[in-house]
Amino acid sequence: MRLFLLFSLFILSASCLPGTPIDSLALDKIVQEHIDDHQFSGVVLVAQDGRPVYHRAAGVAELPGGTPITPEHHFGIASVTKLFTTVLILRLVDRGELRLQQSVAELLPELEIPRGNKITVHHLLLHQSGLPNEAGTVYGATSGPLTAEEIVSRTVKERQRGRFGQFNYNNIDYLLLGLIIEATTGRSWREVIRQEILSPFGLEQTGFLALGQYPEHFAKTFSCKGENSCTPDPTYYVENFHAAASMYSTTTDLLRFDWALYDHQLLSEKSMALLAQPYPENNYAGYSVWNYRYPFTESKPTIMERRGGIMGANVVLVRLTDSRHTIIILSNTDRFNPDSFGDPNNLREALVRAVAP
Repeated sequence: MRLFLLFSLFILSASCLPGTPIDSLALDKIVQEHIDDHQFSGVVLVAQDGRPVYHRAAGVAELPGGTPITPEHHFGIASVTKLFTTVLILRLVDRGELRLQQSVAELLPELEIPRGNKITVHHLLLHQSGLPNEAGTVYGATSGPLTAEEIVSRTVKERQRGRFGQFNYNNIDYLLLGLIIEATTGRSWREVIRQEILSPFGLEQTGFLALGQYPEHFAKTFSCKGENSCTPDPTYYVENFHAAASMYSTTTDLLRFDWALYDHQLLSEKSMALLAQPYPENNYAGYSVWNYRYPFTESKPTIMERRGGIMGANVVLVRLTDSRHTIIILSNTDRFNPDSFGDPNNLREALVRAVAP
C-alpha cells in the first residue's frame, strides 16, 4: 500500500487576496506532482504579506497506522532552531546587554574553549569559530540527557578542530550561543525563547522536544528506501541539540515568526540589516541564515532562508524579502531535500520559481 495516499488540502484562492500575483492552482499542481512522483509527506505553506495563500498537508504522521498529516501538525524543525537563537542574540545586542565582538572567554570564563579569547559572538553566528562538530553518539540511546556545557567540553577535548575564521558548519557554535544567552540574562535559553518570542508573538504551537516528550499531533519521522519502503527513525535525545536544533513548530507558527521579523517587531533596523547581510566568502551563510540572489529565474529574487535536517525531519523557511513572499515546508521523511541548489525538480526550488519567475 502506498504510504502517502492520505492527504488533506486547504487552498486560499488567490482571488481572496486582492492584488496578489500568486496562482494557488499552479502551486497545487507542483505539490501534487511531488506527492505523486516523490511521495512528499508534510505540510507546505505559501504566504504573501503574512497571509497564507496556499496551505496543504500530505502523507502520514506515524507508522504503522497511517494517521493523516493535517496543516496543524507539529514537526521537529531541526536547525531552524538556530534562527530563534540568533534573534535572541541580536535582541540582546539591541538592548546593549551584549556586543558581537565580545569573546567566548569573556562571556563564558568557566568553559575551557580553544582560542576562546579570539572567538567572538560574531564568529559563532557565522560558524567561523573553527570548533568541531559534536559526535553523533551524544544523541544515542546510551548517552542520556546531556547539558550543553557537557557536550561542548567533551567535543572540544576529543575532536579535531577546524581553521579559525573559515566557515565550518557545526552545532557547537550555537550551543555556545545558547549558553551566552543564559549567562547574559540569568535565565534558561528555553525561558528566554518563551518570554521574548513565543508568548508575545502568539507562537502557541511552538516548543521544545525531548526524548519521549512530543506535542499532540506530532509528525514522527521516517527514513525511506524505494517508493514504498519507509521505516521509523530511531529515537534519540533530541534535547541534547539544545539551542542548535531542539525545537518543534507548525507552518502557521513559523509564518507568525517570519512576519514578526518584518517591520522591526522583533529586531531593530540595524539588527535586521545584520541578519540580512550576505557573506559570499562564507558560502552566503550569514547569521544562521543564507542570504543571496536566486540566480535561476529572471526576477532573481533576494532570498533569506533557513534550512534544517535531522534524519527524516527536513524543513525550510524561505523568505523572499523584496516581495514579502514566504515559503515554509515541513517534512517528516528524507525524501524532501531542503539543501538543493539549482534543481528544478526539488519542491522548494519549484515553489520559488513559481512565486518569483
